[in-house]
Amino acid sequence: MLRRALALSCVAARAGQEAAPDRAAALDSHRRMIDWLGATGLQAVLEPAEAALVATPLGALAEADAVDASWRAEGIYVLAWALGLHPLLAHDRMVDPNDAAWPLGFLDDAALAAADGATLRDDYEIDTFLARQLAVHWRLREYSLRPGPMDFGAVVADGGWARLDIDAAALLGGDLAIGGSPIDLADAAAIERCTSIASERHRAANWLVGADPVYSRVENVT
Repeated sequence: MLRRALALSCVAARAGQEAAPDRAAALDSHRRMIDWLGATGLQAVLEPAEAALVATPLGALAEADAVDASWRAEGIYVLAWALGLHPLLAHDRMVDPNDAAWPLGFLDDAALAAADGATLRDDYEIDTFLARQLAVHWRLREYSLRPGPMDFGAVVADGGWARLDIDAAALLGGDLAIGGSPIDLADAAAIERCTSIASERHRAANWLVGADPVYSRVENVT
């Protein structure tokens, strides 16, 4: 668990290095990360595509790859939360990757010393978390196909096809709230951003409960 979270931290950090305005600092950060991966043995935890991305020289990372890599921060958040190292975030609030990665021991040579003793939240908390990610992701996907309001709270309460859950604070007028507005009145860019957040968190939550040992193969369809 901790090793996967640290692997995702490297992927997200590589995206941040590509976008950093201080190139000298970014180059130093990249070299330090590569050295740390080798010293800790975490290089072996990276999937082949992740390893290739992390090793890409600064300035050579394709924009689309950098954007995709930056979204892995939401997966770091999920795993850090599961380890009790990050508080819950609202469904429409992006995580600060530093807030998620540093408590895990990112770039700390002793980070893996705590790996075997890491304690997960209990099964009920994790199952409820997954049920909420599924519900939010489903609502966003449903809205993209059939825009308009719905009694989302009632849909969640009814369940039926899957266990769904939602925090009452995530609702406004019975529907999913985004940026302080019901989804049908929310800004399009905010909806798109929230959809990306939901997709990444849903994938990480599915991995957390054992959907597939290979992170990139985990499906997050609704």
